[in-house]
Amino acid sequence: MRHIAGQWIQLVALLGLSLTIATAVTIYSSPVSRADTCAAAPAGAVMPVAGADLTPCADVLDLEARWLAAITAGDRNTIESILSPNYTHITSSGKLVDRDHEIAETTRQPFTMTPTEQAVDLAGDLAVIHGLNTITQAGKVLKRERFTDVFISQNGRWLALSAQETGI
Repeated sequence: MRHIAGQWIQLVALLGLSLTIATAVTIYSSPVSRADTCAAAPAGAVMPVAGADLTPCADVLDLEARWLAAITAGDRNTIESILSPNYTHITSSGKLVDRDHEIAETTRQPFTMTPTEQAVDLAGDLAVIHGLNTITQAGKVLKRERFTDVFISQNGRWLALSAQETGI
């Protein structure tokens, strides 16, 4: 009897762990003036300053905004600080790019990138942003891409783990 009770306790514990692991938070975006509400910040909106008082969602959205700004500015140092050691990127043309190649290929760009429709999914130490990126130059839309960016929290700091775009 003690053996059967022990098995039931193990099963209940396992189910509790499974439910805990499966729990995730999804926060969908809508146009608002601040990203700390886990919504896409419209162009020109004040972005929060990263810090302990921000939610994980706002921290990730802030990092996403800094990443896009660094890409267009050709800021290799900032990009290097954002990408995790095992970062992988699948471009909209299907090319697989690793961290070292991504950093080496970084140069100033003549276009701007504006993310919208951002939805942030949080699951433990992982955050996933799904959104739409509009790439413009001199006021003309060059292309629009759906994107998925995956971040991991390590030692209290979010890092980009993966990125993928699909042209639309």
